[in-house]
Amino acid sequence: MAARFILADENGARIISELRHEIWDTTYRGIYSDERIDGYDYEEHRQRDLKRIRDSSYHIYLIFDGDDPIGYLGFMSTETVYIQSLYIKREYQRRGIGKQAFELIREFCSAHGFDKFTCNCNSHNYPAQDFYRSMGGTVIKRNEGHDDKYDDQITFEFCV
Repeated sequence: MAARFILADENGARIISELRHEIWDTTYRGIYSDERIDGYDYEEHRQRDLKRIRDSSYHIYLIFDGDDPIGYLGFMSTETVYIQSLYIKREYQRRGIGKQAFELIREFCSAHGFDKFTCNCNSHNYPAQDFYRSMGGTVIKRNEGHDDKYDDQITFEFCV
């Protein structure tokens, strides 16, 4: 499936906030506390996303199937490139959209002289870990064993 990646404008912050809550509910229920998911603050997240959209070091894309928003991609480029988020609705996963996102990031890296990029992944999100490994990711750091599973992270590095 070919999805469309559109740079998010300020109106996209609301869509991203709504997508995040929906995707957290289907992806992280049982990993994140019910309180974190059920008490999700849309406005707080919208403001955070709006700040990123306005920051030129972030590259925030909404992902569409036709006119329907189905996910989002955010990465940061400063001295390095770091994937801040890649979330796709469950029913659209395993259709090549994540691979499209990685092609977009790799093209960005090549065009701007970066030979690698990184991302964090919750260490309890095994499907995401499998995806990142299939994209050529190598684990370079683990930060696990926290009381809150939300904080348990693995860092992957990818070559361009």
